[in-house]
Amino acid sequence: MLVLIMYLVAKMNNNPETTQENKVYFRRKFPILRRMVNEGLLDPEKVRNDEFINSTSDFTQVLKYLIENNIISEEKVRDFFVNSLGSEPFNKMTETVHVEKTISEIISKSFMENKMFFPLSYKNGILEIVALNPYDKDIVQQLKFLGIENIKIKVGLYSEIKEILHTEAETVSEFESLLEDVDESQIEEEQISLDEEINIHSALIEAEEAPIVKASRIIILNGVRKGASDIHIEPFEKEVRIRYRIDGILRTYQKLPASTKDAIVARFKIMSNLDIAEKRLPQDGRIRVKIDGKPIDLRISTLPTVHGEKVVMRIQNSENYLNLKLEDLGFEKENLEKVRKAIYSPWGMILVTGPTGSGKTTTLYTVLMERNEDDVNIATAEDPVEVAINGINQVQVRENIGFTFAEALRSFLRQDPDIILVGEIRDTETAEIAVKAALTGHLVFSTLHTNDAPSSITRLHNMGVEKFLIGTAVNLIIAQRLIRKLCPKCKKPSTFPEEFWLKLGLTEEQIEKGQFYMHNPLGCEHCNHTGYKGRVAVHEILEVNEDIRKALLKNASEDELREIFLKNGGKTLFEDALVKISKGITDYAEVERALKQD
Repeated sequence: MLVLIMYLVAKMNNNPETTQENKVYFRRKFPILRRMVNEGLLDPEKVRNDEFINSTSDFTQVLKYLIENNIISEEKVRDFFVNSLGSEPFNKMTETVHVEKTISEIISKSFMENKMFFPLSYKNGILEIVALNPYDKDIVQQLKFLGIENIKIKVGLYSEIKEILHTEAETVSEFESLLEDVDESQIEEEQISLDEEINIHSALIEAEEAPIVKASRIIILNGVRKGASDIHIEPFEKEVRIRYRIDGILRTYQKLPASTKDAIVARFKIMSNLDIAEKRLPQDGRIRVKIDGKPIDLRISTLPTVHGEKVVMRIQNSENYLNLKLEDLGFEKENLEKVRKAIYSPWGMILVTGPTGSGKTTTLYTVLMERNEDDVNIATAEDPVEVAINGINQVQVRENIGFTFAEALRSFLRQDPDIILVGEIRDTETAEIAVKAALTGHLVFSTLHTNDAPSSITRLHNMGVEKFLIGTAVNLIIAQRLIRKLCPKCKKPSTFPEEFWLKLGLTEEQIEKGQFYMHNPLGCEHCNHTGYKGRVAVHEILEVNEDIRKALLKNASEDELREIFLKNGGKTLFEDALVKISKGITDYAEVERALKQD
């Protein structure tokens, strides 16, 4: 095709009837449009001065514009491609349209409407399509990206293709194609099989091709706009699966041909400055982009699997952290008072516990934002630094060079800190130094991976910290989980009787004043047909008071500590979730899903 266009350009340049002015203008625009002008199909003055033609770089859009505005007839456009460029015409009367499911599932309706084409048949590995512009390279590139190598293009009338799209497109899946017509220019890059032998040079070339670049951008763009926390790109034998974790639930949103896996992974490695050639070992990196003018950080991790490298990206939107207040995190009034009292203590330790993805980082960053003032020196040791906060001294731990949490803590103690945040207490050394810092006049925040608040004390003791030191150093333990909130647009009144809620632990007064709802299994557009929209945290707050300290001095067991916690009015995660149910924030089905093991 490129050779043909170059030939046409050269031939037209030698045409004595073409003025020098027209040559200069059309050389900058579309060679085929120039040929149409030279053959008398279009007025050169009208074309040269047309605002739309001068503003677009897509020749298919130019053809649509010319036909829709009666500047040229659709018959003349088709006949030009047939008679002057040798294209094969589509005959509506003699040809049938037969779209196979394998094709209809991967080509989006909006892409076909934008590019004015439609698949006619797929036989013996050859896809036959009818198109308004049979020389549209974008159509060929996108179809090849989707794994279709052999393509035969016939030229059709604009009205015929439009009619086919209207009548036949109902058979085409509304599946959101990865290469749908999305304005990926709104995302701006700021940083650019196990035993299988990979052609690195080939992968690099493919990774820089337009469809791959566009696909990588749209994968990120869709994830951010859908509110996903993680993007999973998973290679399998016959496909590459794109999944987004939204409100804590993983869902499949796209499937691509297996032939695209190496180029997609290579592209993300280029963006995150990872080693393209290393396919055998896991790698970690970071991508920074701007979407709709807002900075977005993505923490990227690659993992070798049987069918190729899997890529997972954690989306970190700084605005999600920096604009929150403690009141936004779901703390009940009594718990909020306990937390505020603890974070304004002059010294001591506050632990936030829970599994991965339970919102610990959000809680800690929100606390730091509240204490971030000119007269407070705050230092953090993180792995990695999730979000940069102005006014706080944040340090990236690098264990591969010996700069561990423990080393960072030692350095902090010589930096005159008021508040220290340790990303995670992972070992005995870090635990001992953190406790020491809390006992010597510093306020220490950190996280643990434990199921509930009382078990955090046991975990610290198992790391080698004496119980009497735990009782002296630790002020507060926050255990938390994230549960989905009901969609406000489609939630329904609950059908559970009063006896059901009484058995679960709610009081008659709570039931009488409560507003009980349940999710709509069919959902709506607002919640992507899930019945839930957004998440809220449920908490278990353990204050280390005199009763707990005395019990620790007597070497009390975890069960004994839990009994004291409940006796002093502490509420478990499940009890806090019941309060959220009574307020109409969530429903029992979601609480049972999220806390069934607690």
